[in-house]
Amino acid sequence: MLIAACGKKSGYPATPSVQPVSNDSLVSMAATVNGSAWQTDSAFGYTVHTSTNDSGVVNLMITATRKSGGDTSTILLYISNFTGPNTYNIDPPINTAAYYNKTNRHFASSGQIVVVSDTPYAIIGTYNFVADSITVTAGSFNVATQ
Repeated sequence: MLIAACGKKSGYPATPSVQPVSNDSLVSMAATVNGSAWQTDSAFGYTVHTSTNDSGVVNLMITATRKSGGDTSTILLYISNFTGPNTYNIDPPINTAAYYNKTNRHFASSGQIVVVSDTPYAIIGTYNFVADSITVTAGSFNVATQ
């Protein structure tokens, strides 16, 4: 009789990743907001399959909230008719972005969301937008999807 066992190496990977069924989901979302660094480790991506007419349309929403010194801010990205890696120009109400600071809402009038990777477990990309007096540049995301 032969009995064999294998062990799993413990610890986190050396690079950020989003893995299925593991504890090393190092999601991130970051940007520069009006010249100041903005980052959170709490970011989520949701794909919504439109089922009202069986059109096959998929919408993507990515949201991240940051709490710092009693202040809360949120960045929201929304792509209508998401088709995978591509450049999506912000063109409300089709593709939108918003920056929320405390109770103030700033809706983007221009910008881009660039999805560079879309796997069953994660979506990775970059973004930038202008929303009223708010300028968001050098944005990046690595989020798990549901």
